[in-house]
Amino acid sequence: MKYHFKSLKQILDVFETNEIIWATEISIKLWKSRTIIHKYLKELVKQKKLKKVGNWPLTKYKIVNTELSTNNSLESNNTLNSDFLPDYKTTKTLEDIFYKFTPEWRILIGFNWLKEWCSERNLDVEEKVVNYISIYNHIQSLQDDCWLLKAKDTFWKHFEKVYLDNVYYADQYKRMEFGRGKLAEMTFYAKTSQNKELINQSINEIILKLECFIKKEKFDAIAITPWSIDRKNQLLQFLKNELKGLQIPFVNVIKYYANNIAIPQKSLKTREQRIQNARNTIFVDDKNIWKYKKVLLIDDFVWSGSTLNETASKLKKEWVNIVYWFAFVWNLNLEYEVINEV
Repeated sequence: MKYHFKSLKQILDVFETNEIIWATEISIKLWKSRTIIHKYLKELVKQKKLKKVGNWPLTKYKIVNTELSTNNSLESNNTLNSDFLPDYKTTKTLEDIFYKFTPEWRILIGFNWLKEWCSERNLDVEEKVVNYISIYNHIQSLQDDCWLLKAKDTFWKHFEKVYLDNVYYADQYKRMEFGRGKLAEMTFYAKTSQNKELINQSINEIILKLECFIKKEKFDAIAITPWSIDRKNQLLQFLKNELKGLQIPFVNVIKYYANNIAIPQKSLKTREQRIQNARNTIFVDDKNIWKYKKVLLIDDFVWSGSTLNETASKLKKEWVNIVYWFAFVWNLNLEYEVINEV
């Protein structure tokens, strides 16, 4: 196969300092097929410009030179303020909110993760502890009495017609420069690895918040957003099983493709494309739908909310009066990076 320099360079340009990326992410960002991307990645590994991290099917890629320069900087300078130790309250808070996977699939929790994260980037530990706690406290200040974040006002700005009556989510997807927060990190790897234990841990992070919300708002029924990618262990199916104990009926919402070719929302680049996909593939198929006046629509990862808004429109056409939305994670600012990794 003939490898074009321009294409090789495009792939290398996707990588940022210390960034470790899935082949699928590169495929989405460059709008090229995964088959082509895998061939170019194989060539870049052969040229020793990239290296593999992890084993199939969880293989990621990393720039070799970035890793070398990082190691050299650590040897020469190490972590700034590396002897800093936070007080007991801060340490306990960090244990509760920090959760990160390393390229070697170790799980780093709490202050040790932050210290290692700073070490890799030659950053001041004390400064970053203060920054992260500030972000955490700000997010907490926005939470309601069920510890959920409300995004109604922001969501309303981005649609000509909104069918959702309220929008809530459990946590921010990203915490600024620190990347994914604990729930986002846990849920991301729960979906991609389909690991049952990790799926249950992710659900345990949000289940009390969700149960509080359901009881507070007195929903008549729950609708789980249908998934387009078949997985052996579906996160939302596990959640549905957990919620059955509340004795609330579930609305049967399905995805149907006329040509039997599923088009995942994450593969679509614009909000308009996602709206059309949801409008033409999501259907309510429930003979009892007329009984439900207030429905809670649940999803895990959300980008623009187009799928949820279109699903809400389908529910309201079937005589549902009020539709609320709950998601595991979202970014309050819709101008944030697209959540299309899973």
